[in-house]
Amino acid sequence: MTGLWIQLAHAMSHSLDPAEREAIFGDFAELGKNDRQILIGTSGLVLRRQLGFWKQWTPWFVLGAIVIPICPLLATLSDNLGQSLFPNLVMWLHHRMPYETGVSLSALLTAFCCQAAALVTWSWTSAFALGTLSRKTSWANGILFLILCVVCGIYGSLFSFGFLWSVPLAQISLCVQFPLVLLPACGGLRYSSRSPELRLQWMISLAGWTATIGCLAFWTQCWAGAAMDNWSHGLSALTLSQLAQRADVWRLLLGHLFLAMVLTSPVFYLLVSRVNRPATCHPESL
Repeated sequence: MTGLWIQLAHAMSHSLDPAEREAIFGDFAELGKNDRQILIGTSGLVLRRQLGFWKQWTPWFVLGAIVIPICPLLATLSDNLGQSLFPNLVMWLHHRMPYETGVSLSALLTAFCCQAAALVTWSWTSAFALGTLSRKTSWANGILFLILCVVCGIYGSLFSFGFLWSVPLAQISLCVQFPLVLLPACGGLRYSSRSPELRLQWMISLAGWTATIGCLAFWTQCWAGAAMDNWSHGLSALTLSQLAQRADVWRLLLGHLFLAMVLTSPVFYLLVSRVNRPATCHPESL
């Protein structure tokens, strides 16, 4: 337990400046504080610093513009992806055929890859923007980001906890969130703390990729109506080329553009900030 206390103290102290962190631990050593007292003293100092930082507008802007609107969307999209993956896995394991026969197997795999890549991209870029815009409070907003994603994912899951434990494969809808949302978010936060510079060319490429994969993800979600119409007429499964030629699918995509804009807004905000501040590395930190 003693080792755990000192590890927690060191973990919490990472929100402080390196010089300040070294000074307080030096003072603790000189005063002969034990591990429990070090944890209490470090916690108090970190809490006072954080309360001071939250008197500024930046962390509240990040909370209202990134954490609150984007976390429920990421949780809902990951839950939808898990729910679509579950019946397809069951059908393939038992009958060696896809559950949704209105589109070809290659189209189903393409849809899953596009939606999974979009979730990873949105999670990473949102967390990266969060850490970049509010460096001093990134760990607090980051924890809120992860917790809200988990809570929304559990609350919005189709399956009850009893059903989750009785049918192991049904847990997929929740397990999808860990590698596609939570891990990329942690990576984005970590990279934002280590990245010394926002290069304009890199930001343009990142924004372009985020917009492209986001549109592809929502486009593949619009296949369901076309697939059902095709299946009801007894026709063969739609291929990728046939789906790309259907105008009704592209029209449905227009209804998802607002969600795509919300999910890509963090990286585009960083891009605009970088263009407007060519001489600085990051938006002004707290």
